[in-house]
Amino acid sequence: MSKWWGLWWICIPIFIVSYIYSMILSSKIVYLPQSDCKPQFIFTPQDVQYCSDIYPIDVFLIALKTNPIIYISILTGLYIVGFLVYVFLVKIQRRKSFS
Repeated sequence: MSKWWGLWWICIPIFIVSYIYSMILSSKIVYLPQSDCKPQFIFTPQDVQYCSDIYPIDVFLIALKTNPIIYISILTGLYIVGFLVYVFLVKIQRRKSFS
């Protein structure tokens, strides 16, 4: 179990760095001219006045299309959450078996 905790601690900085890197790169869409940014909108209405009014979900989806490093942040984030849920469920199961 300790090797899994070690892997979990390694995943935290990987997740943070890859998430911040990908979001910074994809958030640069707000500086594009409207003719370049509006075709990339998915959920953001086309009648927004500025590219900086883009919805966060669109920033995330554009990052998936243009920046493949976000897949690393998704996988490490899922591992971090999944491992914590697993540890929590094991602790609950142990408490029930001792009772």
